[in-house]
Amino acid sequence: MSEQEEIKLFERIRENIQQAQRKLYERKAKLGESIVIADENGQPITVKAENYLKRNTQ
Repeated sequence: MSEQEEIKLFERIRENIQQAQRKLYERKAKLGESIVIADENGQPITVKAENYLKRNTQ
């Protein structure tokens, strides 16, 4: 596998992980559940999935 093929593979993997994570957050938001994320210091915090999606929707 060439270096360029590896780069494309890793890009696809990253995009698919982001897609799966987004779907999980959307499902949790519909159910009124919370998620655990890291704050700016790397410490875990719990936030409502709905609030997280509102803040991070582009």
